[in-house]
Amino acid sequence: MPKILSAATAVPAHRYDQDAVARACRTIFGSLMDSPGRRAIFDHAGVRSRALVEPIERYLAPRSFEEKNAAYFTHARALSEEALRSALDKAGLDFADIGHIVSVTTTGLLTPSLEAHLVQDLPFPRGVKRTPLFGSGCAGGAVALARAADFLLGRPEEAILVLSVELCSLTFMPQEQETTQIVAAALFGDGASAVVLAGDRHRGRTRAEIVDSAGALLPDSLDVMGWDFTDEGMRLVLSPRAATLIEESFAAAVEPFLARHGLKTGDIEHFLLHPGSAKILEACERSLGIDSHKTRLSREFLAENGNLSSSSLLFILRDALDKAKPRPGSYGLMAAFGPGFACELLLLRFKI
Repeated sequence: MPKILSAATAVPAHRYDQDAVARACRTIFGSLMDSPGRRAIFDHAGVRSRALVEPIERYLAPRSFEEKNAAYFTHARALSEEALRSALDKAGLDFADIGHIVSVTTTGLLTPSLEAHLVQDLPFPRGVKRTPLFGSGCAGGAVALARAADFLLGRPEEAILVLSVELCSLTFMPQEQETTQIVAAALFGDGASAVVLAGDRHRGRTRAEIVDSAGALLPDSLDVMGWDFTDEGMRLVLSPRAATLIEESFAAAVEPFLARHGLKTGDIEHFLLHPGSAKILEACERSLGIDSHKTRLSREFLAENGNLSSSSLLFILRDALDKAKPRPGSYGLMAAFGPGFACELLLLRFKI
C-alpha cells in the first residue's frame, strides 16, 4: 500500500484572535455588524485565532485582483518552501529523492503553476513529474493525497510530495457589504502544508498506510460552494444548505466505503474531518452518530488556525501523526467536502 512518511506545516507570522478580526469587520462593515446574528457568527465559528500573511490593516481597503494575486505568489512561495523542507527533513529524505509533486490550491492563480516555480528554485530533480490541482476547494487536500496514492500503486519505488498552500485572506472583498464576507472573515486563515508519501518498495519509514480512497458528487449541489470570478477577485459562494446536505449524505458515503474493508464506524479510532466550521463538524458527527471527542483533532485545529481550505486536512494529519500517537494498526478516516458538492474519503491504517 502507499505509505505516508511525514506531514509538516507552515503558517505566517501575523496572528490575530477572533476579537481582533471582529473589530476589523466593525471598521469595514459598520452598521451591517449591528445585527446580533452577524456578531454571533464570530462567537459560533469555532475559531479562536488564525494566522494571516499580511497585517490585518491591509485587509481594510479593497485591492484589485491583480494586486491580491501578486501577493499570493510572493507569500505562497515562501510558505511552501518552509513546509516542503520541514516535511522532507521529518521523512529523512532530500529533494533529489522526490519523483513527483502534487500541488493543490484554490486561493490563487498561477501559470506556470506554483510547483513549477519551486522546482526551478529548489534542488529537485530536473525530471520530477508535476501535477497541479485547482478547484477542489476544501476537499483539495484529500483529493491530492488520493491521486498521489493512486500514482504510487503503479510506481511503488517512488516518493511523492503533496503540497497545499491556501491564502484565504487574500480573497477577502471588503467592498462586498454582504454577510458572506463576514462569514469568510470569521472562519478563514492562511497556511501551507506538505506530506511525503512513498510506494511500498520505498525505504522510507511508514507512519501510516493509505488503504483506500473514494469520492462522490452529490446531485443538484453545484451551487453549494465555490467561487464567482469577478473583476475584483474571487467572490466566495457558500450556501447555508451545506451543513444539511452533509448531515443527510455523510453516513451514506462513509458506511459502504468502510464496509468494503470489513469495517464499521465504530472501528475507526481517529476521525480526521475537514472542519469547514463548527457547524459542519457537528453535522458530520450527527450523521455518523459519533461524539465530539472522536473529532477533537479537527476541533483543535479549527480553533487555532481557522479554516485553511485544502490545507486544513493536512494540518490535521500532521497532528494525528505527531501529537495523537495513534495505536499501531488502528484505523483513521480522513474526509472533506468541497465544491461540486463533493465528498472525498481516505482510509488510513497507522503504523506508529
